[in-house]
Amino acid sequence: MRPATARPPLRALLLAPALVLGACTAPPPSAYVPSSSASTGAVSLGRNAAGEECRMAATGGGADVWCGEWSSPSARLREVPASPPLQAAEAARAGASARLDCAAPRGSAVLGDMPAALADCRRRAGGWPGFILAATSGSRSWVAEGVLPGYAAAEQALGVLSGRVPADAAPPSSAALDAMAARLAREAFSSGDIGRYEGLMAVGRDANQAERFVAAETAYRAALALQERALGPNSPDRFQPMVLLAIQLSNQGRFPEAEALFTRAAPLVPRAADPLAGAVLAHYRGLHEANRGRTEPALALLSGSYDTYSRVAPPEARSGARSGARLGAASSLVVDPMAARALIGMVETRRNAASVLRAAGRNAEAERASEDAARLAAAAGNPVGEDVIQARLARTGGAVEVAAGDSAGADASFGRASLRFARGVPRSRPLADTLLLRAANASSSAAAGFCREAVAILRTLREGTSSERIAPCIDALAAPGTQEALSEAFEAAQVAQGGVTATQIATAAARLTAGARNPAVADALRRREAADRALTISYRERDAAVEGGRTDLAALNARIAEAESTAAEADGAAQAAAPGYAQLVQSVASAREVLAALAPGEALVATTLPETRRGWTFVLLDSAITATRVGADSRTVDALVGRVRASVEAGDGKKPFAAGDAHALYAAVLGGSAPVLERATALVAAPEGSLLSIPYGIFVTAPPPRADSQEGAAFLLAKMPISHVPAPASLVSLRRAGRSGAPRPWFGFGDPRPVPASFAARSFPAAPECGRGLASLSRLPATALELAAAAQVSGASPGDRRMGGEFTAAAVRGVRLRDYRVLHFATHGVLPSDLACLTEPAIVASAAANGPDATQALLTSGVVLDLDLDADLVVLSACNSGGGAAAGESLSTLARAFFFSGARGLMVTHWYVNDVAAARVAAFTLQNIREGAAPADALRKAQLDLMRVPGASHPGLWAPFALIGPGPGPGAPVRSAAATPGTAG
Repeated sequence: MRPATARPPLRALLLAPALVLGACTAPPPSAYVPSSSASTGAVSLGRNAAGEECRMAATGGGADVWCGEWSSPSARLREVPASPPLQAAEAARAGASARLDCAAPRGSAVLGDMPAALADCRRRAGGWPGFILAATSGSRSWVAEGVLPGYAAAEQALGVLSGRVPADAAPPSSAALDAMAARLAREAFSSGDIGRYEGLMAVGRDANQAERFVAAETAYRAALALQERALGPNSPDRFQPMVLLAIQLSNQGRFPEAEALFTRAAPLVPRAADPLAGAVLAHYRGLHEANRGRTEPALALLSGSYDTYSRVAPPEARSGARSGARLGAASSLVVDPMAARALIGMVETRRNAASVLRAAGRNAEAERASEDAARLAAAAGNPVGEDVIQARLARTGGAVEVAAGDSAGADASFGRASLRFARGVPRSRPLADTLLLRAANASSSAAAGFCREAVAILRTLREGTSSERIAPCIDALAAPGTQEALSEAFEAAQVAQGGVTATQIATAAARLTAGARNPAVADALRRREAADRALTISYRERDAAVEGGRTDLAALNARIAEAESTAAEADGAAQAAAPGYAQLVQSVASAREVLAALAPGEALVATTLPETRRGWTFVLLDSAITATRVGADSRTVDALVGRVRASVEAGDGKKPFAAGDAHALYAAVLGGSAPVLERATALVAAPEGSLLSIPYGIFVTAPPPRADSQEGAAFLLAKMPISHVPAPASLVSLRRAGRSGAPRPWFGFGDPRPVPASFAARSFPAAPECGRGLASLSRLPATALELAAAAQVSGASPGDRRMGGEFTAAAVRGVRLRDYRVLHFATHGVLPSDLACLTEPAIVASAAANGPDATQALLTSGVVLDLDLDADLVVLSACNSGGGAAAGESLSTLARAFFFSGARGLMVTHWYVNDVAAARVAAFTLQNIREGAAPADALRKAQLDLMRVPGASHPGLWAPFALIGPGPGPGAPVRSAAATPGTAG
């Protein structure tokens, strides 16, 4: 069974309330220049209580007040028909109800004796405190609306507009002003805080629409932290970034974390400033249930959300959608921004319901839901993000039409979706995935064009897609059978990416962007992201110009060319700052590059395993590429892998070995390529899916004498050395790195102290079973013998190891690791499949004596990214560091992190290992390396030696070990150690 995280998440257009002060339009240049001259149009209003400089810029019939560097006015003033202040404030309150949640106005006075009325407000978007102020002077009346940090400046601006206060006078003092200043001091936030919050929320929205869920998570997490700091940890308006963060986690398959956030958000709904909070919570919880594969709870929540949205939307919207009647024009339905938001919510919940119903095989219901969504969208007019809304509607409709057998209708729908995505989120994964859906529905000749465009987008983005989605393209591109065609199909196959892999490498990249060990890396990656955003904006502007009928596009085209050049330069700078960065993204290597990196007689084997069809096995060997169909469907391959693992993963050799299944697996995956592989002298495997969970050396190449015994079985390991790589591009990158130039041979870590139960419990308060599981890991006293033997055969110094309580995460960071050619960890390995509260694999160390909890005892991929290595090999003699199917993907991403940090190979174990077997294989492998063998051959010799030991022939004992990383190629240069002198810390 495939892991839950492999299920494609449902995408929702995340609904953002309208901004309280309109669009983010920058003030005129004069507003940034301190001046009281009427000729400049700007008036200095002094500093507010947050210390920000405030200025007034005149507008028709009023003025805008700009404080600090926020890109929206902190307050806006307009003259209104003369009326009593309370009446004017009440009218303004009613008019702003879609933007502000305001208490009833109360009588007040400003500028000494100027009659006024003041209403305390909260912004619907984010809950930031604001105000409405109405004042009368003689026969004239004004209304000011703004955020709390702009209040003092707004009162000063009223004085300037009414003529009561000279433009260069000091800010006034009044009871209302003093109260506002005291409140601002308590709230401790500025206009700049609001601007930063809005910017983070906008980045999160854009990332979500581009289906970059880790980037969206990072932005929403930062927005929530900023809001909690500014408004306090008890603010009910934390609801909005909290639920947006929760759905990003759910979209990544991190369901316990998402559930915990939804649970925290629920009590905030009644007090939130957003009147649609309840509908939004039900909507996103429905998507969360859909991501978990729970059809009925998802549909119930989506239906409830639809009903809640409909109470705010125009009444005819619900009756029209339910009855199937044609809805009227947008102008008759959308009467205010809140109603528009509610109508979009109705569209999205019906579209999401269509996706859930289609996935459940309820095609007729899915078609009705899709039609409802389309009719509602037509009534919504032209909302913000219309292109993305319409694109998703068309894509969902196309998927429903495919399920109903309407190929022509699906092609038209996917075509409309592609055009809309190209306008709304150009050069994005949603656009690429839609092109792939269109390719799957097209003839081979038409499909090839869609495939090339989609693959080009994904390669530029350095992102992947599912194996299932790219599979029709591999079929179409490989069809001619020429070397050129097979090379193109091989490159397309490399954009296949599992859900776990996609999430974990995106998380790693986000960590580096936020702040890596090398600040230059973080800066380069941030500049790369900024360049990509600028290029996307330029594309959108050109599309809008073309749609508007403009023909003078030369300036726009020139700007795009400049933006493309800037993006390319930024990407080059990122690669220069972090040569291993390519390991953390979905890089594609050409067949020519791979063939050049292979040694004579060395073969690369890459296999694809789409869910519903037979995949392909590509073999690159001696300047040629061949491709054959996998000899069984993916479910059969998964079942074979499962039975082979079940016969060995106890690690004690007591279960009968499934030799017959191991041969059937070989026949399915490599049988079609066997004639070509007969010429190979070494193998580099790039597995996918369930194949990530087993070492290829366990394949049986001929029918065994007995289906349930290893005796007489012909193992692939006996024919040639085997290594594994996360992707073909890893082979190319690692071979270019050359050999280590580290001056010292070996350093080891092992025998960690068990994590105290109290530490473990504090680490995972929302999942106590995780803490108990971590605390249950026992001592590994035999690892001391393993490290002692490894140190002896490697020629290491006596002090080159950390054992027991000295083996902590801090100790690992404290050693100058780049001085060692081999690093050896003999400890426990835990995986997300073992502890559901983990989101990435971890190596277990001892908890520091004064550590706050158990997290500082886990060496996760995030910790690995900050290490500085120059190692030919990292030995992870950790139980289950290779793991099962989902864990295989986690292992692959852990390997990528080590490769980024400077390792060239990892030796891992795919299931629980016998202590004596682990010690023997590790020691013999290191001895073989010291005698000049390449890592893959050194490991193979050690395994074959163990296999010949009486009682150790069972693969459960010798087969769990696998090498990730191809090892140095022939003649690979040794990197100079001159730049890295020194000793262990």
